[in-house]
Amino acid sequence: MRGAERVAPDLWCQVTRTGLNTVMDLQFRHLRQLCVVSETGSLNKAAAALGLPQPALSRQIRRLEQLFGGPLFERDQHGARPTPLGTTVLEHAQTIIRSLDDHGERVRDHRSPCRRVLRVGGTACGVFYEPLLGALRKLPSGERVQVVSPHTTRELIDLLREGEIDIALRDHQSADGAPPPGDGSIAHLQWAESPVLLAVAADRPPATADRLTMADLAGAEWISCTGPDACDEGLRRLCARYGFAPRITHDIVVSGPRCQVIRHQGCVALTQAYRPLQPGVVRRRVADLDMRVRHLVAYRRESWIAARVPHLAALLAAAHRDLSRRAEA
Repeated sequence: MRGAERVAPDLWCQVTRTGLNTVMDLQFRHLRQLCVVSETGSLNKAAAALGLPQPALSRQIRRLEQLFGGPLFERDQHGARPTPLGTTVLEHAQTIIRSLDDHGERVRDHRSPCRRVLRVGGTACGVFYEPLLGALRKLPSGERVQVVSPHTTRELIDLLREGEIDIALRDHQSADGAPPPGDGSIAHLQWAESPVLLAVAADRPPATADRLTMADLAGAEWISCTGPDACDEGLRRLCARYGFAPRITHDIVVSGPRCQVIRHQGCVALTQAYRPLQPGVVRRRVADLDMRVRHLVAYRRESWIAARVPHLAALLAAAHRDLSRRAEA
């Protein structure tokens, strides 16, 4: 209440002259009660708003009037209106309340940034964000989580290398060789892998074929995407191993309308086994396509989170096993 002494010294002297042992006999809640009575214009309404019995609020107001040395409200059949003394008390009370409320907001604003932020980036399959966030909640830490979702893997790793994010979830296709070893400052830890399947319209022949091979898809129209990650080049290299060049007729990023184009245009596309599909699109296993996606956590070796990455990878692996069991069921 020292702030109140600066705001209203004359009024506070009047309070202390009543013979009370300490000005703390006047508490912050008492000031709020006075303000609510003034705002509602009624002891009954104020009591309801404060969650107090009306007789208890009336007794509290009488004690405050004794404290300040005079009536604070005029009461009649129309309600309660501040007296001149009450108006003076209310002006100071409102100033004190605003000051303390502002102080509380500043304290909260100061405390919030003090919590460490764990910045997580990812271009990996969106179905894994739910396990990721669940795994982060199980880590023994109190960090706030901030998710960053760049468009390409190259951009993702640049953000990690520059310290803009702390960990990165990325995917690496087995057709592209071994997982990246890192570059000295960046390390990778594999936590799971998933098979690569074919996404095809449910009413197209590949969806119902007894056995499907890559040769059966030589005449199909394919979906891929150009860009820094060179997905279209990877698809061409893959198909070249089976003796044909794919007819890439649509350039659509993974987060784009691939399922709609597959359903209406009859195209095909490679997809991860657990990536969500829309109605009218199904997954098929291609008998001679031995291709898998490795799911990796990338992190800076000197980062404060580096020691926790193995625990995080173990939690993600357990979530992936659960997802696999549910998909098979």
